[in-house]
Amino acid sequence: MRRALLVVSLTLGLAAPVLARTAPVRVLVSAPVAESARPTMSPTLWGKMVADWVGATTIPFAGDQPTLDDCRKAPADFMIVAPFELRPRLPGMPNVGGGRVAARSHILITNCFTGSVVYDQIVNFDSDPSNAGANDFESSPEVTWSRNVPATLGKYPVFFPHVARVFQVRPPLVLIDLREGVKPGDVLRIYAGADHKAKGPIYLTVTQQQGKYVEAMFSTISGGPQPAVGDFVEPVASPKPTP
Repeated sequence: MRRALLVVSLTLGLAAPVLARTAPVRVLVSAPVAESARPTMSPTLWGKMVADWVGATTIPFAGDQPTLDDCRKAPADFMIVAPFELRPRLPGMPNVGGGRVAARSHILITNCFTGSVVYDQIVNFDSDPSNAGANDFESSPEVTWSRNVPATLGKYPVFFPHVARVFQVRPPLVLIDLREGVKPGDVLRIYAGADHKAKGPIYLTVTQQQGKYVEAMFSTISGGPQPAVGDFVEPVASPKPTP
């Protein structure tokens, strides 16, 4: 009971990352915790930490490996698979030592419209040392993840805040509701329409920032699909983790 109360109070008290705005996307989140890691991390706590890191509307997935069909049925724009597991120590060294626990997550993010993996990162965690005695397993080490996990995930910013929508179309230019993370010359891509159905891809080149919006240019020569108000836009290049 004591352990359960600690987990609930910690879960409710976690602060979400500070983002400039919430990304206009829906994300299917699979955040399983390996059986060997459950004595140190609850699935509820880990799922909340991942959802807070995402910074978008999240849809929990009650399983380990969602498929593209699961993602589309949700319906979601992206899906994340972020398993939490213990990280092996060097041969002969225990995972738990000095009140610390070593863990990791191999995070994969897939665009549900294109089926392409747009983020692939292994993140290592080391829990804070426990303030309790070595045999007080109820209060240690699960509560000590509350600082390490959010701080570590914060070093690997996910790109959802940089997913935006087309605000206005004036061929060959569009205005996009994207005010951060891009500069003139960057290439963006329209991958879905306002109806959340796959579209394009339509490539855009950023020309300048106009107040609250970014202006980008597209080609009007091809006979393919053209930008429309409400289209979803993402950066072409995958984000790189902060050193």
